[in-house]
Amino acid sequence: RLKWHCRRGMRELDLLLEGFLEHRYQALSPADRDSFARLLDCPNEDLMDWLMEGGSPQDEQLAEIVRQIRDRAV
Repeated sequence: RLKWHCRRGMRELDLLLEGFLEHRYQALSPADRDSFARLLDCPNEDLMDWLMEGGSPQDEQLAEIVRQIRDRAV
């Protein structure tokens, strides 16, 4: 289910999200896993802003998972 939701139809997002799922998801805490699942419910425009343009979600838990995804991408 999560792998399917990582496919956003935008190559940049697909690579970031699928890579994070493949390489980091298993090491996440249960709370961070829930945050990642909630992140995938967000619109592509928000994800692009947060993951590619340096924006940050207001929700602290989503902001933390965004930070982890960005850190992995560097």
